[in-house]
Amino acid sequence: MTGDAVVGMNTSLDRIESTAIEACTAGGSYLREAYRTEDTEADRLEHDVKSSADTASEARMLGVIQSQFPTHRIDAEESGTHAGAGDDDSPYEWIVDPLDGTNNFESGLPSFASAVTVCESADPVLGVVYVPLLDDLYVARRGRGVRYNGRPVAATQAPEAGTETDTYHEPSTATVVSVIGHDVKRDPDHRAVSESINRALESTCKRRLESWSPTVHWGLLACGRLDGIVCYRPDREEQLLGELLAGESGLRVERGTDWYVAAVSDVLADELEDIATTRVDS
Repeated sequence: MTGDAVVGMNTSLDRIESTAIEACTAGGSYLREAYRTEDTEADRLEHDVKSSADTASEARMLGVIQSQFPTHRIDAEESGTHAGAGDDDSPYEWIVDPLDGTNNFESGLPSFASAVTVCESADPVLGVVYVPLLDDLYVARRGRGVRYNGRPVAATQAPEAGTETDTYHEPSTATVVSVIGHDVKRDPDHRAVSESINRALESTCKRRLESWSPTVHWGLLACGRLDGIVCYRPDREEQLLGELLAGESGLRVERGTDWYVAAVSDVLADELEDIATTRVDS
């Protein structure tokens, strides 16, 4: 690749990053106001919640993206695929999650976000998460690490003085997040596997958080505020972003056919991998 091509690619990604941040803050600003005023309508289903906030946030996000990149393909959670105008050869795809944490939002729980993942030739190159109630912004970019509110961060950190390295971030002191995809709730066999994973995490780790807003927790993991995550049959719109955050923040990761784990230390990653392989792969 020539120097001019590299400069052009970086310039393009700079524009994409700026637009993704603008889109997420546009959607998130709406969510913040709607959450505070409770001015939304919700359809509460057996396994999910559909909220007018999803579609309203998505409309604002799509408006920003399409005004800047009308030829790019967009996969939007609520409105589906938007092919883009006049350029079938564009390598970029935007994955738009306008409200990650709809159940939380409509239940009055302040853990939700707007999020965007951008893929180039099917590989994620940029991820943006905006948590509106905290005004927190996470940006992960391939080869450039993770920024939290503009500041570079990493998931791993040195042990405190007097802490033995080989006991740092052991499972017994770890807070670990569990994530499942929507199809798990609808299938008895998948639910049984998920429950087995959860019980193992609870007996092994200090604390298990059941995430109903994965992008929020991926951001906290990337900052080193949480210790690990176990994903079972996760949904694409959150998982691609999460894996980019994990890789760029230095988390140790392992994966199987239906599972993915990430952790801040080798000892914790090994334990989470063992839990996943024992309960999923068998």
